[in-house]
Amino acid sequence: MYEAFSQGLIDVQDEVRTAFGWTIVPDRESAEQMVDLVNVYGKLTPLWAPNGRKESLRALSQRLSEADEIVILGAAVTVGEVLNLPKTPHLIIAADGAVGALEEYAHLACVVSDFDGGIHLDAAAQMGALIVAHAHGDNFERWEASLERWAGHPSPPALILSHQTPDGLDGAYNFGGFTDGDRAVCFALAMGVEKEKISLVGFSLGEVGRWSGSTIPYQKLRKLAWMDTILGSIGMNDAVKK
Repeated sequence: MYEAFSQGLIDVQDEVRTAFGWTIVPDRESAEQMVDLVNVYGKLTPLWAPNGRKESLRALSQRLSEADEIVILGAAVTVGEVLNLPKTPHLIIAADGAVGALEEYAHLACVVSDFDGGIHLDAAAQMGALIVAHAHGDNFERWEASLERWAGHPSPPALILSHQTPDGLDGAYNFGGFTDGDRAVCFALAMGVEKEKISLVGFSLGEVGRWSGSTIPYQKLRKLAWMDTILGSIGMNDAVKK
């Protein structure tokens, strides 16, 4: 249950590592250590304990699968685009810092994040937004610092943990994909959402979106090319601005 929509969405992660010259070891170690730390926090915060996280995932999966439409916000989304969303019932999945484009969270189902959303991610966490928290090889310091802050909130946000290795990891899931944007799409599909119910807003191939957080521009554009490839592999890159 809650497996990636297709094995290819996991296999592509090896292709990405090869393309960037990364090894799998840091990805695995970061994910294992994040699970261990969250389990420790979970002794005082039941919502972060293994059973609490499983229940959060189950409830979110049901909520997403029953929704009429899922709108996924990418890093290039504008506040105007959010305000112009259809008034029909829908739920929103925000890719990390793109949650900052929202004036309120009534339709927000979750934020899919690798912890570079800065103040916008922290604000969402403080307001109790569910975070699909992703560990990879070079975000150890970010997730460690963020989790420490969030654990100190009177009401810490619900967490679902994800990773990007082909190996099984108790307490975390590999939903497929690479960037926050395409991983949000992969997550929705893994939750049982039909492709036809998913709309992409603020996905761009040629620019680093304003909500991308701290990044190296030329490297980010290479990552966005992989995002486009991944979305194209599942027939969902028509909405990506070229």
